[in-house]
Amino acid sequence: MNNQTGNMTPEEILLLSLCRLEFDSMQIAAAGEYVRQVTDWTYFTRLANEHGIIALAAYNIKKCGLQEELPEDAMGVLENGYIKSLTRNTWLTERWKEVNTILCNAGIKHILLKGMVLEHTIYGSRGLRQMNDNDILLKSDEALKGWDLLQRNGYDPEPLKSPLFRKIRFELGHHLPALSKNGYVVEIHKTLPGIPATDSAMPDIFTHAPEIFIGDTKAVILPKEIHQIFLIDHFHRHTRAGDCQLRLYSDIMLLDKNCKLSFPHQFLSNPKQGYKKQYRKEAYRSAVRNIAAKHRLRFIAGDIFPAAWWMKKRYKCSGLKMLLHYPKRIGKLMWLI
Repeated sequence: MNNQTGNMTPEEILLLSLCRLEFDSMQIAAAGEYVRQVTDWTYFTRLANEHGIIALAAYNIKKCGLQEELPEDAMGVLENGYIKSLTRNTWLTERWKEVNTILCNAGIKHILLKGMVLEHTIYGSRGLRQMNDNDILLKSDEALKGWDLLQRNGYDPEPLKSPLFRKIRFELGHHLPALSKNGYVVEIHKTLPGIPATDSAMPDIFTHAPEIFIGDTKAVILPKEIHQIFLIDHFHRHTRAGDCQLRLYSDIMLLDKNCKLSFPHQFLSNPKQGYKKQYRKEAYRSAVRNIAAKHRLRFIAGDIFPAAWWMKKRYKCSGLKMLLHYPKRIGKLMWLI
């Protein structure tokens, strides 16, 4: 960490002390002392949930034998968070197995990324790595084929923000448009941000990708070093956009405890700051930079004048009130200057 514990509340110090999987006797004693210093357990449980590590916090408090030191309602919130995470991870794993079957039957090899890999490797398949969806990597020349194949099997693409995006939908973001089925979401990547996109890099990654078993199903994952580079890049992109969770930080540090990555102190008490203008500006500039120059004008036009359904959802209004918000969006052009 790049901050001193003197600048933190006892709740924040305790949360940081639980961002690990192994404890020695001194670390257990320290955690016990931090528990006794906490005065606002509502703040602690809220913070654990917002940082995406409520399951890990619950597990480690029990592992350190400290559950009796917590108020009953606070421990109940943590345990409920852990059960939810374990249940959801089990459900996500089963849904991924369907995707795996569809792609494998078509001869399309894919590599698991991020949460699903970490849950079933460093976190030990215990529901400790909270997840919302699944990310997979396909070879660039097979990504669209896999994306279309999943659609033919009932997976629906997310609606486009603007009709202008239709011709560039595969150029937006770091993955193809997300696909969903019965509440399950899968994102297909064809490149790895942070990894040089040379002609030989991706085939080489697929050639040397290790294999693991998730239950009785074989899965392909990235080599540890490459996954670490990808996760660090992912962490920095989220930070620049104002969304910086201890969940992402812990992933990286658990892969390599000697990593020099630091967690920005300003996000400790509030990991979700993407609503602030400074972060919205940076996220918008980054999105424009990541679009090929020949598509940028179309992207900017579509972003400033999105579809009516998106405007209704974004501004929670309709009719004339919705139309009045369109002129305000032109101000985003100033963010690019």
